[in-house]
Amino acid sequence: MKYIVSLIYSIIIIFPTICFSEKKQDAWHIKTNVYLEIEEYRGQRDAFNNKVYDKISTVGKLKLTNPASDWHFALEHRESLRNHGRNFSPSRDAYIRNRTQFDITKKLVKSKQSDLDLSFRYRKESNDSAPGTKARSSNRLYALTPSGNYYFNDNLSFNFWLSYLYYSNYFNSNSYEAETEYGITYQHSDALKAKLTVYIDKLWDNSFSDRFIQSQLRAYFPITLNDNWQFTPYFRYYLSEHTYDENHYLTQKAKNGFRIGADVEYHVTPSLTLWGGAAYEPTTWQYSKKNDITSGDNNKQILYLGKIGVKYTW
Repeated sequence: MKYIVSLIYSIIIIFPTICFSEKKQDAWHIKTNVYLEIEEYRGQRDAFNNKVYDKISTVGKLKLTNPASDWHFALEHRESLRNHGRNFSPSRDAYIRNRTQFDITKKLVKSKQSDLDLSFRYRKESNDSAPGTKARSSNRLYALTPSGNYYFNDNLSFNFWLSYLYYSNYFNSNSYEAETEYGITYQHSDALKAKLTVYIDKLWDNSFSDRFIQSQLRAYFPITLNDNWQFTPYFRYYLSEHTYDENHYLTQKAKNGFRIGADVEYHVTPSLTLWGGAAYEPTTWQYSKKNDITSGDNNKQILYLGKIGVKYTW
């Protein structure tokens, strides 16, 4: 809780300075998004053979934006119940993951043909173990993310983001990470778009040895049905995913996998939006995974994802 308070104080301190530098008619807006997210691997069990969810998260997001300003700010806090039972009660090896992050974004370029942003992120993450159990990891993350668009014409554009991340005080082997997504967006009309991207994620340990490499092909199809309803089906296909130990021996590999899902928004008023989402993701791995999240001779895994939330512009 103290981290949330300190980050709120940071926004309060920065806010008057930014406001003073803008014209009086400029308006700052607060946007909030509060939602519940559930992730479940079919058949997953804890160490005591109890059926559990992988993750049940409550998330709160706050954004501070001004269309006339080159700056905007974001604050997020996430509480995730890991290995909790089907009635949301803790199992004997359940724990809680707390994550708070703060983003500052500066617009560097803005023109008819292109735009470019640069973001800095600070994240504090900790894991609260059950009484009498071994302490779990905690870490701080620092990230720098350029992102932008290049518009070939009114219908076609190139989009990208690229994050460089550093983990501090992290128990796991990865300390550095690079993550990117880039691709093409085609806008057929105001009501229909299509976006095709490539996603790549790579992690290194302290010696800069590869520990994890992932690549996916992704597609999004935002559809505006009318003034109230928006529907966005999406698809992900695993191109590759490899995990290595400290000696660079392969310890896990995805043979195949994909995700199909959709997000739905209903605009109750210009300020209030109700939204939800769901996804289905089957994957086949080379080796079995713990907690019974893979099954059968082919080590198949099925993930179910659900979200429901409320957005409000103040």
